[in-house]
Amino acid sequence: MSESAIVAGDSSVYYGSGYWNEIPAVYHELNRRATGDPDKGWMQHLREYHGRPFSRLLSLNCGNGWVERGLLAHGVAERGVGTDYAEDLLVAARAEAAAAGADLEYVQADINTFGFDLEGIDLVVNHAACHHIAEIDRVMRAICRLLPEDGVFVSWDYVGPHRNQYPLAQWQAVFDANQSLPAALRKDLRYPHMRSMLAGDPTEAIHSELILPVMRRYFDLEYVRYLGGGIAYEIFNFNPPFHAEPRPDAEIARILDLDLAYLGDDPEANTLFAYVIARPRKAALEDTRQLARWTAEELQREQAARAADGRYHPTGLLEHLYDRQYSLETAVATGRPPAIDGETPSLLRFWAARWRRRLRSVARRARQAVRDRRT
Repeated sequence: MSESAIVAGDSSVYYGSGYWNEIPAVYHELNRRATGDPDKGWMQHLREYHGRPFSRLLSLNCGNGWVERGLLAHGVAERGVGTDYAEDLLVAARAEAAAAGADLEYVQADINTFGFDLEGIDLVVNHAACHHIAEIDRVMRAICRLLPEDGVFVSWDYVGPHRNQYPLAQWQAVFDANQSLPAALRKDLRYPHMRSMLAGDPTEAIHSELILPVMRRYFDLEYVRYLGGGIAYEIFNFNPPFHAEPRPDAEIARILDLDLAYLGDDPEANTLFAYVIARPRKAALEDTRQLARWTAEELQREQAARAADGRYHPTGLLEHLYDRQYSLETAVATGRPPAIDGETPSLLRFWAARWRRRLRSVARRARQAVRDRRT
């Protein structure tokens, strides 16, 4: 179906540090929400849930292979195969698997067009992979076909708004929680910038909001845990005071409590992450008319997005306002006025006035710096 692969230009975007789950208290809280035990991770839980090792796993968008190596090390599966688009990551995965003596093989492929022509797969693993998949219906359908009736599809993934374009009510909740922190712990909140995401990694959260609905087309979701993150994720991510020792444990606990409360009466709508264990519903593959409709829907969606420079949804209010802010800040940094064509007269006046104020402020700071050097 794809005319060309939708991939990040540089695979290094997939690994870094400073994420919320690197904070020990967050890690243990996510375990508790997922498995009921702060000291039990999802791999151990999956092994106990299934009761015996799987024969052969398939790891989607496996990256450097740490997930499948961990699953084999925990006795979840006996052997496996991983697939990824980035050959440099697969080189690392193969080397690490060989060093660990793990029975793992790797295939370079775009998961959107992958044939899934594998044998003996009884476990498919999605660990932060499906939110990078454009043709989510095609892939979910292929996994349903691939697995035997007693096979398992396990998913630990971001299932929040597409490309992290949070709704206004959620962003307000994040803002309020951030403001409630002592000044030294507050994050300089930046709404995810759509144009930067499209340039840096157009796959990021490309259809994250569709993961659970499309999964339900082809699978029975036996075990579902909504992990939250609606507030804590943005506050803790890349916020140095929470990642340095000594950690502000009391404030971490308080923000996690706010995060849990935010799930409220509609956890699926208010969560950013979910842990799911599902089994294929083979009967879904028999309704050829419905399958044809879903295929046509996906084809139309992807063609429309290619014609719209990779966008799937109209520009939202927060995206628009923050885009103007980023454009203004870039203009100040480069000394070029921002492009404000197409704005209403009132917004033109607003941004022009703000531009003038920023220039005056920059000029004042420059003059003060010169005076300071002279003295």
